[in-house]
Amino acid sequence: MNTRHDGATASWAVRCPDPVIEAAARSDVGLHRAVNEDAVLAQRPVFLVADGMGGHEAGDLASAAALAAFAALAAVGRSPTVDEVAIAVGAAREAVDEVALRTRRGAGCTLTGVVLVEHHDGPHWYVLNVGDSRVYQHRGAALVQITIDHSLHAELAAAGDEAAASTPRNVITRALGSDDSRHDAWLLPVRAGTRLLICSDGLTTELGDEELRAVLTVGGRAESVAEELVRRARAAGGHDNISVIVVDTVTGPVSPPPSAESAAVAEIEEETLDVTRPVR
Repeated sequence: MNTRHDGATASWAVRCPDPVIEAAARSDVGLHRAVNEDAVLAQRPVFLVADGMGGHEAGDLASAAALAAFAALAAVGRSPTVDEVAIAVGAAREAVDEVALRTRRGAGCTLTGVVLVEHHDGPHWYVLNVGDSRVYQHRGAALVQITIDHSLHAELAAAGDEAAASTPRNVITRALGSDDSRHDAWLLPVRAGTRLLICSDGLTTELGDEELRAVLTVGGRAESVAEELVRRARAAGGHDNISVIVVDTVTGPVSPPPSAESAAVAEIEEETLDVTRPVR
């Protein structure tokens, strides 16, 4: 279920077995943009958001091209391998580069989300990110930002540079279609009772982490949570396109103690993740 559209809102929900996954996606143009440059793919085993850049001439084309590279994985009817996902990321990178070459102003997009893969001892989420869209993990009342923003603000803040306070948050340092299009990747065990939030920065620039945590904790099923998040982002100003995917693992492996789960997270492409790190 892939959407790229101009104007209003698109939403849907799906339920998938073995492990049972319920997912809902919603994409909205917002209140200040004429075109929705976001694209969303929510079809098991692939749940991705791409936020296009380059204006109406190219941004929507770039985001659509990136997700089209994952169409085969979404249609194959099984969980892919880690290598197959990495190949799809490379194809997305090449597709966006081709779009950029065809447009006068250039084009690019973020690419963020999860793919359900079979890895060693069972199902895992392959979490990937390039840019400043995000993946969060929510379980119980705890919210963890899994991905790391590829933005100038985030990099300055991580380095303790005081200039971060005056640096715009929308200056990104990596994207498909840019000179640096490397993606970060992690493996996260699939655990029953876990909720994942995948979103463009149109959501996180309007809603803070505590508000996200509150909605994810008490919001009900995936579809109603996705709708409520978009509603709140619009009410807060809706300055950008807003795209949200909520993915719930309804049944699956039982969650181990936090220390055991942290140890089970695999390192991929020289990036590590401490899944016990709380959102600040």
